[in-house]
Amino acid sequence: MADGAFYGRRVLPKRTSRIVTLLEAEEAVENSDQPENLVILPPSTGDANVDSDVEDGRDDLLDDDHIMEPAGEMELDEYESEDEDYEVHGSDDSEDEGSGEPAAKRTPAGATRWMKRTAFDTILPEMELPSFIDDHPELITASPMDLWRGIYTPALIEKIVDQSLLYAAREKNNDSFGLEAVDLERFLGILLLSGYHTLPTESDYWSTQPDLGVPLVQTAMSRNRFRSIKQYLHFVDNQALQEGNKVAKVAPLYDSLNEQLVKWNIFHPLLSIDESMVPYFGKHSAKMFIKGKPIRFGYKIWCLCGSDGFPYHLQIYTGRQEGRPVSPLGLRVVGDMVDVIRVHSDTRCHELFFDNFFTSYSLLEILAEKNMRAVGTVRDNRTGGANQRLVSTKELKKKARGTFDYRCNGTVFICKWNDNSVVNAASNYATHEPLATVKRRVKNVSNTTVTQPHLIQLYNKGMGGVDLFDRLLGSYRPRISGKKWYWALFVNHLNATVVAAWRLHCKVHEKPMSHIEFRREITVSLLKTDLRPEPRVSGLPVDVRYDGVGHTRESTTQGRCKVCKRNTRCKCSKCGVRLHFDHGANCNELYHTR
Repeated sequence: MADGAFYGRRVLPKRTSRIVTLLEAEEAVENSDQPENLVILPPSTGDANVDSDVEDGRDDLLDDDHIMEPAGEMELDEYESEDEDYEVHGSDDSEDEGSGEPAAKRTPAGATRWMKRTAFDTILPEMELPSFIDDHPELITASPMDLWRGIYTPALIEKIVDQSLLYAAREKNNDSFGLEAVDLERFLGILLLSGYHTLPTESDYWSTQPDLGVPLVQTAMSRNRFRSIKQYLHFVDNQALQEGNKVAKVAPLYDSLNEQLVKWNIFHPLLSIDESMVPYFGKHSAKMFIKGKPIRFGYKIWCLCGSDGFPYHLQIYTGRQEGRPVSPLGLRVVGDMVDVIRVHSDTRCHELFFDNFFTSYSLLEILAEKNMRAVGTVRDNRTGGANQRLVSTKELKKKARGTFDYRCNGTVFICKWNDNSVVNAASNYATHEPLATVKRRVKNVSNTTVTQPHLIQLYNKGMGGVDLFDRLLGSYRPRISGKKWYWALFVNHLNATVVAAWRLHCKVHEKPMSHIEFRREITVSLLKTDLRPEPRVSGLPVDVRYDGVGHTRESTTQGRCKVCKRNTRCKCSKCGVRLHFDHGANCNELYHTR
């Protein structure tokens, strides 16, 4: 039995290397992570050139620092790194271990020299992004509805209509079901309305009670019509589903969304990768459980977002996939997101942030080769051996708050910082300098100034994009539920399009609308566009004003014309605005023309 195995410790494998000179031996011991023994070997027997009592070197030097070389060679025995440099990830645990270390590490064990330095061997290049407003001035004058239609395209609406009709006729044998794009848009409007105007049940929106019913919904669509569309709503041909894809029935929605989100290229310099949870409590093989999260049960979606919460790519996680290379999950996810960045932008224009689920030494090394600057928190067993040279977590906790230690091997910089708890951060371009200061509340002290390394400050600045996107999704998440497993993913897709459109609106306006105002304007536009005349609704969206449908003359009490400010007894039946409709007066035409 190997020494130490009896006591429950894992015995690390040893590595032996031959050394000729003492200077080489001194350097090897200094740079080794875990040296054990340095052995001087006897000279080879029978070799006249070596087997001699006379040592090489000068005997006339009296300098004490002069080292006489031994007669034979030397061997250095050292332990392998605890990171298991050549671990093969083929077990089921590889899906749960985030980034880990890849099957064959790019840097052989012992080759990484962790030293206390701040200089990188190669400085990753960086570029500035072009001005987003200068490249897309048309977005400044775009209405909320225009921005939303730029993401939830008419082509996608037509596809959903076609697939729903096909599903009703072929799968459910109902040839009498009809659906048009206008009907589907009203249906979507009712779903969005349920996110900020919540009632106890779905039927209450059509209630005749004055404290429950919503006239806007009742005018747009009947209850039976809404339930009929909900029953036959479909997005893909069941006979052409992608084999092996557990979420193939909603794949066209997310494929279209990802395509539209990058149509303006990637315009945020700070990007982050993290997971977002879609609440779902039914039965499906893609449903996940994450302990300690606000949403514990549901579908997990990997997200690439800008620092303000604008999403660029959403990838539904369905578990282990057959046919894909065996590699750590975090490494695959980050690789897919970086490919998106490389296609639609230049990696030199962006900085990427992720948490310790993804980060590893190998990942940062690979990203450096792709000129992708990155920062992330990292676990001790994924530092590529740097944790053996850093101050231990136990010792760092005993030191003052704000104390840190660091190591760098020329490619990756790793810093361990003591804050509320000890945290490791790693980067392939940033170091601890310049140091920053932050205020912390310490026991028995009101406020204390604490030193903060620079890469920690960068991480806090750039990492919150996905969390912000997740929070915006949860603010007004549609509450109307469905019986089908993909309903939650469909509603999340609709919700994400509104959030993305609002973030675009905020990007191009100095004084943007609030989230609820923006969402309400889209909802009312969907419910009122192309409807029969009805009383005015406060805050009528411009898309309704200019749609050219149902703007007829109606008598009313005398008041000022909206255009010429003179008295009139006429108004627009749809907009509820007083206008002149008399012969020779073009106030009605002027008001309803852009």
